[in-house]
Amino acid sequence: MSNAMNLSDDKQALRSIPSVDEILGAPEIVALREAHPHFPWTYFIRGVTSDVRSGKNPPVEGGRGGVRALIVETVVSRVAELKEAGTRRVINGTGVILNTNLGRAILGGEVVEAVRDAMSHYVNLEIELETGKRSHRGEMLNELLRLLTQAEDAVVVNNNAAAVYLVVNSYSPPGRVVVSRGELVEIGGSFRLPDILAKAAGEVIEIGTTNRTYASDYARVARAGDVLLKVHRSNYDIQGFTHEAEITELVKVGKEKKCHVVCDLGSGCFFDFAAHGIAGEKQVQDVLRTGVDCVTMSGDKLLGGVQTGIIVGRAGFLVKLKDNPLRRALRIDKTTIAALQALVRVYLFHRSPEKDVPILRQSTEAVDRLRERAERIIDGLLPGGRNAFDVQAVDDLAAIGGGSFACQDLPSIALAIRCGSEEDAVSLARRMRMQRIPILSRIKGNEVRLNLRSVLPYEDSDLCGGLNAVLGNP
Repeated sequence: MSNAMNLSDDKQALRSIPSVDEILGAPEIVALREAHPHFPWTYFIRGVTSDVRSGKNPPVEGGRGGVRALIVETVVSRVAELKEAGTRRVINGTGVILNTNLGRAILGGEVVEAVRDAMSHYVNLEIELETGKRSHRGEMLNELLRLLTQAEDAVVVNNNAAAVYLVVNSYSPPGRVVVSRGELVEIGGSFRLPDILAKAAGEVIEIGTTNRTYASDYARVARAGDVLLKVHRSNYDIQGFTHEAEITELVKVGKEKKCHVVCDLGSGCFFDFAAHGIAGEKQVQDVLRTGVDCVTMSGDKLLGGVQTGIIVGRAGFLVKLKDNPLRRALRIDKTTIAALQALVRVYLFHRSPEKDVPILRQSTEAVDRLRERAERIIDGLLPGGRNAFDVQAVDDLAAIGGGSFACQDLPSIALAIRCGSEEDAVSLARRMRMQRIPILSRIKGNEVRLNLRSVLPYEDSDLCGGLNAVLGNP
């Protein structure tokens, strides 16, 4: 506030701060205390007054009444935030389908139902129903993954970084990890592969250059027992004067040098996107056929499931992973097992998985269908809002995201809301985010754009309602 007082420099202002008991007795706080008797009111209010005293929330000038009013208002506001803020449902109009900031993959109906059952009932997590004896968790999930990938065995941990860590840690030492400099990636959240490898492995050998690495670079340094690691570059691409060793070449080097060959595919593709005109990602099944020892991947990206790290490969290679004590620290819970079981069954037993796995449906939905949805939403806008803002269905580009299909755009349709200026567009986008169901958009010049490829079809009515609330009906 422009007329705020700095309490740390004003003894009179410090003396004006009311006692905790006085704040506890304010009518607004009394009402909250009666509604929420288990909340730590004294502790919480001490924290608020401490913030005021330190200048984090300085009161407006005006004496004791002003300070008291500010503290009461702050307490009420913070309690409301604690009750409602945090992780909430949002509408993703950004055009990035696997948006990490928004939770990545959406689960389909059968998967959601399986998770609901696991959350609300006891399940046979580690018990064999026929004999009543204890079993190993995830046995059916592993069998389903073996069938889907045609691998000899599978291990599932809590995310793909953990999967890479477990593989590398299980074989180094005594082996070393040999990896191309061009594949030492950093992805979202400042996650750096070199940091993981340094913690997990006894020794990391970097080979090649940023833009060119050959199979001969691996062969020159490889020793028996080493791990030759091939890494998916995730969300960037190198073009021009480049070269990278093919997986088949690394398998050949591995056989000659008696090394292990591991491929981190990152996003974990199990669907023929190329048949739908979206090329650039190797399918897990095809990589396994090259003869690698194992493949690691995420479960909440192109597969379309929940956050996990999936490891599939040769049974003999995965034995050391299963025996590694770290596996216990990285294991998944009953809800994750239930979700992945249901999802893998969709891939195995449904005639058209692309209709039942949201990421596949969103990626392959026809542009004409997106345009029809956009026009229906526009028709549903109140006249006042349509008159006050120029809202049109326009051609746009979307992205699958999640570190997959780098530099590959998908044709799409967006609702473009034209504002008077870029500042007006920024303001409108903020008001959209503050709705009961927040609406996330993208700003392009003086337009706020809502890309429908990342908006789920059953969210169209909610999106229309949110737009009506924001655009108004003057």
